[in-house]
Amino acid sequence: MHINNLLLMLEYIFFNKKTCNLFEKAATSSGLKPIIDCQEEYFTVTLAEDSDEDALEKLEDFYDELMDMDRALAEKQQDDLSESINVAGITIQLKDGRNVYASVSPDLLNKVMQSISVDELNTLVCAITEAVEDPDERGLCQR
Repeated sequence: MHINNLLLMLEYIFFNKKTCNLFEKAATSSGLKPIIDCQEEYFTVTLAEDSDEDALEKLEDFYDELMDMDRALAEKQQDDLSESINVAGITIQLKDGRNVYASVSPDLLNKVMQSISVDELNTLVCAITEAVEDPDERGLCQR
């Protein structure tokens, strides 16, 4: 449809590249010419409103299916993110005064903390840090 020589466009939004690509392929295979715009957090597919009516109706139905898939993928990504947030670390102070963090499996750190005290863990970490920063290649008997 044209209004004052302007072509009206239909816009479809996706939050997952996979569903956007599926919709783009469906539109292209229907003989339509989609315009894809990739933003940081979403994707849009734009189609001319004056495109084939039957093709647009089929794409609308497909879009509804893809929105369900898009929602499921977004939930899975959120679940994956939640699982990856479950991390633990040990703060290590270097001799130049900087603090760095060593990532450690939360399960492993829990096991360690059930066996030794925080002071004992600190002593162990400091010994390893010193050995890395100031290596002494002499054998233990020679120190």
